[in-house]
Amino acid sequence: MVKNYFIKLFLMSTVLFMVPYQAQTYSIFELDSITEMYKTKGDIEKAVDFNQNALKQYRKNDNREGIIAVNINLGNLLCTLNQYKESISYLEEAKSEISKTKNPYLYARLYNEFGRDYSLLGLFGKGNENLDKAIGYALKVSNQKKKKHQLYFSYTWKWYNFEYMKKMDSVYSMQKKCLEIIQEPIIYVKAAGRFIDEKKHLDSAEYYLNKAIPLFEKSPADQKALTLLLFGDLYTEKKEYQKALDYYFQSLAISQKMKRRDHIRNGYERISKTFKALNNQEKADEYYKNYSFLNDSINAGEKRVLHAIVEKLDEEKKQEESNKTRLFILICVISAVFVGLLYFLRKAYLEKQKKKDNLIEQKDELIEKKDQLIEKHSQETSQLKKKINTKFPQLIKLAKNNDPFFIVRFKEVYPEFYEKLMSQYPDLTDSDLKICAFIRLNLTNKEIGQYENVTLRAVETRKYRLKKKLGIAPETDLIKWIQEF
Repeated sequence: MVKNYFIKLFLMSTVLFMVPYQAQTYSIFELDSITEMYKTKGDIEKAVDFNQNALKQYRKNDNREGIIAVNINLGNLLCTLNQYKESISYLEEAKSEISKTKNPYLYARLYNEFGRDYSLLGLFGKGNENLDKAIGYALKVSNQKKKKHQLYFSYTWKWYNFEYMKKMDSVYSMQKKCLEIIQEPIIYVKAAGRFIDEKKHLDSAEYYLNKAIPLFEKSPADQKALTLLLFGDLYTEKKEYQKALDYYFQSLAISQKMKRRDHIRNGYERISKTFKALNNQEKADEYYKNYSFLNDSINAGEKRVLHAIVEKLDEEKKQEESNKTRLFILICVISAVFVGLLYFLRKAYLEKQKKKDNLIEQKDELIEKKDQLIEKHSQETSQLKKKINTKFPQLIKLAKNNDPFFIVRFKEVYPEFYEKLMSQYPDLTDSDLKICAFIRLNLTNKEIGQYENVTLRAVETRKYRLKKKLGIAPETDLIKWIQEF
């Protein structure tokens, strides 16, 4: 605790001299720590400037994970400033880059921010869809502290969504999950808010709000503003209007510093209603005018963003339907070609069989030769049946599923081949043996690549290395060599 405090103190002191004017490359830990300090103090715009400068340096150094992290930060910060269009734009840029990394923590952060944006825009279903993706990735994060933080974020916003969707069982479930992970003011504030909205058990609401106050020190400024706002609501319900005003103005001051337009709007509305309750119509009208102007501005901005999002979702749906149509047409064409091919092959076969029958009927001397050919064919068929083990389909299935028991089963089905191979080439690895098995099963490079989840180039490279290990001459066909081994 003490060590972390001094680290944060040091970073905060360096911020004053380095950000945003001095070009410097930060680690992702430093980036997030400094961003969080700005957020805690309510300096959201400074946090935006800092991250935009950091983004230039990450791009200059081609730091992929840094670019992703800073775009996610900017998405978060601009969402806080109600700039949803710009927020989603940065998140989309992070999404376009994130396929180049396998870091589940970054994936969890990205989808959490998408979920938050959609939730605040009223797209609760879409918000939960992204939050569920974030939870899936968060569960894969090895660092327990980071995992808990992302899960807490997801559960908190799902709680928000379920409240608006009136799914109270889900609300209580998310509340329980949050409390199991961490205790922050927002948990107690939201619990208090429910009692205030229901206009009952106000003593319980006050109890939860008082539990939030000691946690203020390390909490972001927006959580402080929300707590003070709820205290104002509590005293409004108690009809202690002057006390309510004091809390509303404290909350408004923090929101104005942060430039949180949605919180400022809520503050104006509550202050107007409180002045009206105090019979101060002049002040009530003044703050209502401020509320009305800001509310219209926010609603207009949200409508524009929602329109853009709906258009994007429609376009994605059309693209998906178009892809399905193309796939259906392709399947139909392939099926038609396959049926046509079968028809012509059968026709050719019947014509050939008819010609063969005619020749047999016309030439008695070919009867003996025919019998010999039949006998030979029977022998070849018998030998072929012996070679093609009845376990072949099972082996192919194991190979296709990349099952770890594939090699074990292969050894059982082809013991002679395996023992002979390992006795002459004892240095072969399991990977080498697996390639030998695939070739023995007559799999193509394409099939091997699909089953092993590698490129054709990688398959060819592995075959080339195997050929060198086996000491086979360059001009010798590896496939033929293994089949005849």
